[in-house]
Formats: sequence, structure tokens, C-alpha cells
Amino acid sequence: MAEKRVLKLSSRGRRFGAALIDMAIPVIIAIIMCIVAGILGASSYYSYNYGYGYGAAVGGGIAVLVCVVALIAYIVVEIVYYAKSQSIGKAILGMQVVSSKNGKPVRIWWMLLREFIVKPAGGSAFYLGYIWILIDKKNRGWADKILDTYVVDSKPVTQTTVKVKAPVEPVVEPMVEPVVEPVVEPVAEPVVEMEPVQEEKLVELVETPAAEMTVEPVTEVVSE
Repeated sequence: MAEKRVLKLSSRGRRFGAALIDMAIPVIIAIIMCIVAGILGASSYYSYNYGYGYGAAVGGGIAVLVCVVALIAYIVVEIVYYAKSQSIGKAILGMQVVSSKNGKPVRIWWMLLREFIVKPAGGSAFYLGYIWILIDKKNRGWADKILDTYVVDSKPVTQTTVKVKAPVEPVVEPMVEPVVEPVVEPVAEPVVEMEPVQEEKLVELVETPAAEMTVEPVTEVVSE
């Protein structure tokens, strides 16, 4: 028994959802940073106007620190997912970028090139790099075609295959007919029965002189 991994292409809807998540997360982080900076800035202004200069300095420093920490955390999380050939949105929706040559996840450098150079370049041309996903039969955008990748489900389907030996057909030897030698019956020689010659007649023939034998004349018939 052997297991076969079958990669399933991610649907266009899921890819669109992952793209929205990837775009929304930086926006959300930026909003949070602005809110924090606004609150701390307001408290710093209040402290400064009322003679709390030290408190204003501390508040401003905290605001900057919070923004920096949030930005660094976002970058670290993205790099962790890039190492898994995913983005945050793809990881949430269970997708992964794989090579079309061997079906294996691409490396982090390939993901950085894809996310920060190739995808923005395709999106700058009237978003045709993204719109192409709706046209392509395999749901591939320009970034996938340029880098020769696919976006698939991160959990491949496993199929179990069983190798069945082909039945061995019995070897049928050809039937050899026995060679029958013809039976040759001996030819019996004909037996000629000889009548016994009487001694008396034999004596007569021997003793009869030739002169006494009569010969009739031969008559010839001639036609006119």
C-alpha cells in the first residue's frame, strides 16, 4: 500500500478572502498605532501644559515604543508565515504557495520576492495581476505565472493506492500429436502350386524319337 498526495487548487473566493485579510491587517495595526499615539499624545500635551514636562516626555516615548513594537511584531509574524510559504491571510484560510515543478512549498526568499516585488508590480498595472486570477483556468495571477507557482490548500488530500499483482496465466504447452509409424505388413509371395508330373508321361516324352513326330504344313492365306 502506498500513499499519494493530491494537491487541490484554492478557489478564487478563498484567494480573494486571503488578499483582503493581508491588506486589512496592516491597516488595523496602523489604526491601533494611531489611537495609541493619540491617547498618549493627548496625555503628554495635558501634562506639558500643566507643568508635568517629565510626564509628557514619558508619554511620547511610550507612544513611539508601542508603534515600533507593533510594527516589529507584524514583520516577525509575516516572516514566520513566509517561511511556511504562506501569508497571514493564507494561513488563516488554510492555503499555501507551492512550486509547479515538484509541488513542494517555496522557500522564504521566493515568498519575499513574490509578496514585495512581483505582486505589487502586477497590482500597479490597473490590478491586472490580481484580476488575472478570475481568467486563468488554474486560478493563477501574474505573480504565480512569473514565479511558476500555485496556491493550493495547505492540507493535501491523501489517497491510498494498493498495488495488485496481475494474475499469472498458466502456461499451456502445445499438444504434440504422437507420431504413428505405419505398419508395413509383409507381402506374401504367391504360392504357385505345381501339379506333379506323372513319371509315365515324362518317360514317354523322353523316349519318343523326333522322327516319329508329325508336323502339319502351314497354309498361308493371301487375299487378292
